[in-house]
Amino acid sequence: MGTNTEAKLTSAQRYFYDVNGYVLLKSILSPPDCQRLIDLADQMDADDGCVYKHDGYPKTPTLTVLSRCAWYHPHLLETAMHPILLPIIQDVVGGDVRLEEHQYLINYSNGEDSSKLSHVKDEGWHRGTAPNFGSFEADGHYHCMFSKAFIYLTDNGPGEGTWVVPGSHRMDIPTKTLRGFMDETLATQLQSQAGDVLILSETLIHAGPTLKAGASPRYSLVYGYTPPFMQTWRRYDPPADLLEQVTPEQRQFLAGEIRYGFRRGEF
Repeated sequence: MGTNTEAKLTSAQRYFYDVNGYVLLKSILSPPDCQRLIDLADQMDADDGCVYKHDGYPKTPTLTVLSRCAWYHPHLLETAMHPILLPIIQDVVGGDVRLEEHQYLINYSNGEDSSKLSHVKDEGWHRGTAPNFGSFEADGHYHCMFSKAFIYLTDNGPGEGTWVVPGSHRMDIPTKTLRGFMDETLATQLQSQAGDVLILSETLIHAGPTLKAGASPRYSLVYGYTPPFMQTWRRYDPPADLLEQVTPEQRQFLAGEIRYGFRRGEF
């Protein structure tokens, strides 16, 4: 999809999202923006004083997850409230949102020869919520109550991009059932450049890439958003000292203090 410099999806982008469950926005962040975020990832990765970054996400040879990163540095919280991205997220969720998930993903090569490609059904296919209770339609548009912004900080060339199954956000079929008959006709691997942002419904079945030998580390910054009334994941309640330091708007965004104000006046 094309470049979007406004805080809303174009009609074409909204249609694409409704049909496919995702939309790729081009050139949202500049190269200096991406480099600053990569530098913060490396700083957080090297910071032994950050006790929560790997809680629940142990390092592996091919993936480092730096979790709860919006607590780590003010710029990472500000990025979660990006003036272009946040209104788009509010639109696809369907109302006010709070921050649920926030983490860096750093993928590394698995050291295998690129000629030894795995079958597409062997990718790590998953979704965050089921369509039958995690989404709804209103005014002709699809809304998902757990949606993400994947900010790509490095280029994703052939074989390096996020895998998606277009249209699966509307299908109640379990992921393991789909995997049983998965083939190349059902899946798409997205290519993107640093600064692009993938808006993703977590009802969509998707997977991260498996980087082959010689591939450079792949840096992504991922934010997940939900309505304020949804329960916080375990270990994701923001710390009290952080809530004392942020602005009232940021506090509401982190803690979901509006609670049942979702789609106010439309009950």
